[in-house]
Amino acid sequence: MKRAFFCAGSALALVFTATSTSAQDASEDNTASELNEFEQAMAAAGTMFAVEPLSAEQEGRLPQASRIVALMIPEGTLAEMMGSTFDQIMGPMIQVGVSAAKTAVPEISGLADDLTDEESEEIAGIFDPAWKERQDAQMAILPAMMTEMMTLMEPSMRTAMSELYAINFSQTELNEIEAFFQTDAGASFARKSFTMSSDPRIIAASMEMMPAMMGLISDMEERRKAVGADLPAKRGFYELSSAEQARVAELLGVTTEEIEAELANADFE
Repeated sequence: MKRAFFCAGSALALVFTATSTSAQDASEDNTASELNEFEQAMAAAGTMFAVEPLSAEQEGRLPQASRIVALMIPEGTLAEMMGSTFDQIMGPMIQVGVSAAKTAVPEISGLADDLTDEESEEIAGIFDPAWKERQDAQMAILPAMMTEMMTLMEPSMRTAMSELYAINFSQTELNEIEAFFQTDAGASFARKSFTMSSDPRIIAASMEMMPAMMGLISDMEERRKAVGADLPAKRGFYELSSAEQARVAELLGVTTEEIEAELANADFE
């Protein structure tokens, strides 16, 4: 769940950067439409993660679980963590490889990949003499926006974690966890365990593994293909028998001629 907070903040930062560099000239209608589509997509995604209600026994453990989680995530923790994360990690990451020309003149972004920093800044200055001030002003509001997002998320995340503690720990375990958190060492652990997940050491360790992970992802595609190499080849529509073609059409609620027309339009064999 800690990683989810970092990912959410990263997503906001990336979205903000993308919109500021590629949609500065977008109309208000287009922006509203994109936001509406995003909200619809998020609403649809939410239905994919329906959860079972707590049992009576779990409900009974919920107050204690909530006390424990409140020790781990005091009010304002997520905002504080995100501020630190932005200053140390995400801010520099956003700046890396961002061309001044792409920022100031998104219409030519596809042509600006090979520019030197000096060339990029000169082009940006031609189109927008105030590009640097504009970029700095936009970047300056990003930490505050991320803090607002984390503040908005915090109550829901605290509730979710409380329910998870009530579900996954027995009454005896919760008693022992709460007793530990009431000690000096436990209180220190409760305060620090959550924020430590945003330490640059954790991010650096993840980045060190990135080349190996990318290699594994590439290898996975080859392995996926190899797994099915000894299976019968997939057939195209024209390799089916007439009866099979008719059945496919029946299942789709169309005619075979309509399928053939669709295939022709899609340049499929």
